[in-house]
Amino acid sequence: MKESNEALNQLDRALLAQKHQVVSVEQSLGDMNKSIEQLDDVQKNQNEALDLLLAQTTKLMNGNQIQSKQYVFPPLVVPSYDDLQPLCISSESWDDFSKRIDRYLTDKDVAHENPFEHLLSAQEKDEMLIAFRDEFVIKKTTCDRYDYAIAAFSGLVTGLVDSFFVGAPSDSVLMGWSDQKVDGIVVKFARMVWKDDKSNGSRIRNEPDSIASAIGFLERRFKVNYDARYASDLRMDGETLNMRPMDHHIKSLGHSPDIIGLFFSILDQFTGKASFVSDGKLLRLEPRGDGTPMLVGGTFLSKLFAGFSNWLGHLLSDISGSSGTRGHLDGRRGSGIPLPFFELFQFADIGNVGGESSDLTIAEFSTKVFEKGYDARFGTTMAIPVILNELIIRLLWGLKSKFYHKNSLMESFPFGNKPTLRKMLLVGHGSLCLTDGIDAYVRGGGVPILFATRLNYVAWNRFIYASIKEVRVLLKGYALDIKTLDQHLEDEWRRLGL
Repeated sequence: MKESNEALNQLDRALLAQKHQVVSVEQSLGDMNKSIEQLDDVQKNQNEALDLLLAQTTKLMNGNQIQSKQYVFPPLVVPSYDDLQPLCISSESWDDFSKRIDRYLTDKDVAHENPFEHLLSAQEKDEMLIAFRDEFVIKKTTCDRYDYAIAAFSGLVTGLVDSFFVGAPSDSVLMGWSDQKVDGIVVKFARMVWKDDKSNGSRIRNEPDSIASAIGFLERRFKVNYDARYASDLRMDGETLNMRPMDHHIKSLGHSPDIIGLFFSILDQFTGKASFVSDGKLLRLEPRGDGTPMLVGGTFLSKLFAGFSNWLGHLLSDISGSSGTRGHLDGRRGSGIPLPFFELFQFADIGNVGGESSDLTIAEFSTKVFEKGYDARFGTTMAIPVILNELIIRLLWGLKSKFYHKNSLMESFPFGNKPTLRKMLLVGHGSLCLTDGIDAYVRGGGVPILFATRLNYVAWNRFIYASIKEVRVLLKGYALDIKTLDQHLEDEWRRLGL
């Protein structure tokens, strides 16, 4: 990092020297133009005097009397200019060139301790600051009544879609459709892996042609050491873990489809242990079987990639349930994987939530909710009204910006740092969550487990994200839009070919 900063400073000093040369040339050109203007004035006065002398000569030749007049012209001063010192890049090394740059700046008495400070003029700095605030600073805004009406109406409509078509896993209209789409992805992925293994000489016979065969193939192909279904499959060493096949995916951190799951999956595969959560505590247990990390590769990076591949492949083998469950003809759905970050509720071994038979802690209650089918597959179902709400608000905002406010097409593009759009999304997702919450309360009938399974986990997370973003603006006044700034920097690096 220190070497990179020094290299940037050297480049900045070179630019500073170049800027000094440009300014010097401009000053010299200005002095030359001033001297040329003075010469033009002298020449003009001499021409006027010469014309008068010719007129007087003509009068004398005609025998007329003239009045003598003496003209005095200032002496002609030839100005001198300093020679410019070129800083051409020759065959010398970059370090030698940088030293020559430093000597040049020192000889010309140019401050270069902080080259960034002197590269831009005061006007350029002000213009850059204004452009930066316009593009990358999240600004406070006020929506008009039409903006609020559009956002609230969109949230209400998509909330009704959530209430009547998403609902809970037990009565969802759209869940069957989304489950089929997830099953299709699993089968396509299994076939892709099967063909790749077959082309590499693997002795495998039947290509996966159903969801049960696809899951079975992926389970064998992407084995992991943390896939215990019972506590008896682990060396407990005095610890307690109440775990069954229905809930082992939510208790095993490596089965989580998020950054936490990826971390613990790779950690477990490298160490040969398995990470579980029990009674709000993290347990690191050794499997009773082989327990050897299923990692291939001769280097750390290759093993890391193998660990990531195992994690992703094993998630896809579990997302639609087990091969044994999906192989039955009774239409059982099977236990999938938890929603992203839903496993964090396992650490909340507190509270007193009413369950089906007794009061439960938050961790125990979240396990019961998961067992009701509230998994990642149902998360894709819950995402439908959220995505629909997002698209409607963005589309209507863009149309209003273009045709009502008469903005340009780029200004009406519904992405980026748009303060009005940001607040409309907050209102719209808030309206969706309000409708969802009322529906869950009414249809839940006072039963906590029914209330929880009817809440749209995706919608509430999107609303929380929008709320945090708005609170940042309210508290800080102005806050950076990190996402837009990162995208701009990536585009600049790509444009420079770096």
